[in-house]
Amino acid sequence: MRISLTIFLLLFYFITRAQLFTGTGGGIENLGQHTYFDIAVSGLNPTQLDVTFGIEQVGINITHAAVEQLFIYLRSPSGTVVELTQGTSCYGANYTNTYFNSNEITSVTLGTAPFTGNYKPTGFLGRFNTGQAGNGTWQLIVHDGLAFVDSGMVDSWSIQFGSAPSHPVVFTSSNLPIVVINTNSQSLSDTNILVSMGIIYNEAGGRNHLSDAANNYNGKVNISFRGSTSRNFEKKPCKFETCDDAGIELPVSLLGMPAESDWNLIANYQDKTLMRIPLTYDLSRGMGHYASRYKNVEVVINDEYRGVYALMEKPKRDSNRIDISKLTPDENSFPDITGGYIFKIDRPNEPGWSSLLPGDSPSNSHFFYQFVYPKAADITAPQQDYLKSFVDSFETVMNSPSFADPLTGYAKYIDVESFVDFFIINELSKNADAYRLSTYLYKDKITKGGKLHIGPVWDYDIAWHNCNYANSFDPNFWQYQTRDSVFPIPAWWTRFMQDTTFVNTLYCRWNNLRQTILSTEYLNNYIDSIATALNESQQRNFIQFPILGAYILPNPQNQLNADYGTEIADLKTWVTNRSGWMDWAIQAHCPIIGIEENSIASTIIAYPNPFQSSTTFKFNLSKDANVCLKIMDVMGREIAMVVNEHKPSGESKIIFDKGETPAGIYFYQLSINSEVKAGKIIIQ
Repeated sequence: MRISLTIFLLLFYFITRAQLFTGTGGGIENLGQHTYFDIAVSGLNPTQLDVTFGIEQVGINITHAAVEQLFIYLRSPSGTVVELTQGTSCYGANYTNTYFNSNEITSVTLGTAPFTGNYKPTGFLGRFNTGQAGNGTWQLIVHDGLAFVDSGMVDSWSIQFGSAPSHPVVFTSSNLPIVVINTNSQSLSDTNILVSMGIIYNEAGGRNHLSDAANNYNGKVNISFRGSTSRNFEKKPCKFETCDDAGIELPVSLLGMPAESDWNLIANYQDKTLMRIPLTYDLSRGMGHYASRYKNVEVVINDEYRGVYALMEKPKRDSNRIDISKLTPDENSFPDITGGYIFKIDRPNEPGWSSLLPGDSPSNSHFFYQFVYPKAADITAPQQDYLKSFVDSFETVMNSPSFADPLTGYAKYIDVESFVDFFIINELSKNADAYRLSTYLYKDKITKGGKLHIGPVWDYDIAWHNCNYANSFDPNFWQYQTRDSVFPIPAWWTRFMQDTTFVNTLYCRWNNLRQTILSTEYLNNYIDSIATALNESQQRNFIQFPILGAYILPNPQNQLNADYGTEIADLKTWVTNRSGWMDWAIQAHCPIIGIEENSIASTIIAYPNPFQSSTTFKFNLSKDANVCLKIMDVMGREIAMVVNEHKPSGESKIIFDKGETPAGIYFYQLSINSEVKAGKIIIQ
């Protein structure tokens, strides 16, 4: 009898502890703006929300013909905002008796309209249960992201508090550097605000504790949101400028990177591996080009854990970033006016100009160039005219019958090597935005070459099999052949691929890289190493942002029972399949200096070949001759002069010791008097 009474009292206690508050609704503004619906909560006891008593569940009943247009959030009296469901990630008509509970397994994004039942929200309700006050005005925020199309109605909604709340993330230390931001009661937004920031990086000690003093940086930054689509996510990317207490720009070194003032915090929200952007930048840097340096970090904002970010350099003119000449407003005549410039192909939402010729699109629409450096406010009219005229000339040549002429064609205007490598990285990753958005270009003064370079690579979160449109999910076919009427790809790329010289150069470069940093083994090892480094932090990240196993536009992967391991496996499968297709698709031959049989030297052999440390060139001379042996890389650049001397007739052996030369495909050029023999060697 006593046991039964005890059980009854416990049940009564928990039932009475669970408190439900219901609110009425109303019409949803159909103007592309927020609509707010209030519930006044009072009488909660205890008054603070925590792991023993907190918010358990949120229910909604919404009538709307296309819920993919709706972004729905819950805001606490303390101002914390948590996303319940994300527009473009749920489809169909209506939410009917839909309940969100962070302890559920199935994401609402995997449900079907009208989503009746219990689901995990796309945000984390545990963010409320951190000691916040429960009493006060709670708000359901509904944002109709497609104005003037479908109207809708919130019929009712509810909040349930109880003793089974989701537990917040407890963050005390990390194997990654920790970035701590205090906004001093200001709200982060699209407008810069001056805030305090510290970075904890115990490089020698290894582990970083939130209680440690900020030892890598401790000062002020001007910070705001950045990005286009990405700024709409709950985990938002930011840009910041290090500065003094007065807000004046102050270059500093962060996390071992060269001193500068402009930086980015990249959220990698859609990318559940948290590595697609860093992977791309590391590969491009390994190919010999500048790409933004970065460090993976964990971020805390106003004492709240905000997940894993990549703190990285912003592309800008700098001796340690895009190393081109400074261009001042008084440099308006030749040759000073010829550089340096940075610009990019992107959306027409910043000053710039439209391409002279249409891009590769069904509607013959033009693409758009944005000014980057000098900024639109600083670049003079003559400088604008010069840059546009140079690019117009390049476009005109690319549209002419003689575009491939080695003297008057495209090679006169561009650094071909940079275009070849840019093509490789975009095609291997099959970036959905490739060539048409976030595509940087730069040009130095004519006294420093003056040719147009493409790069640095930028913005690859929907690359590497992370996009379900623009055919970027298929490991077959070329991405440069994608046709888009709104943001078309420049037609240059089709023309390049019609030129035998360009394709041969591409073939040689691709095959060389496939022996080194683009080999399947190297890429898989890289992915595994980064996944290991992120294994601890990703677990916290995906509690705070519970999108593993959720469909977040434009994820192409099967999300049912997905976890971090399946995301990593998917990326590795893509590397294997895509690189295998490119091995098949790039068919050409390496450009080798012409060889004619001669009467001086017999057949040349190099043995062993392939080799690891050294190889021996062996041949017979019918008479004394001047012998010169050079080793060149696949771009035709000399990397070693092995011998240049007079040799007697008879058998000759020349040993080439690779020394510090990295593994890959190389070519030898053996000149005997005026005659040349050439061939290929492979360093393993």
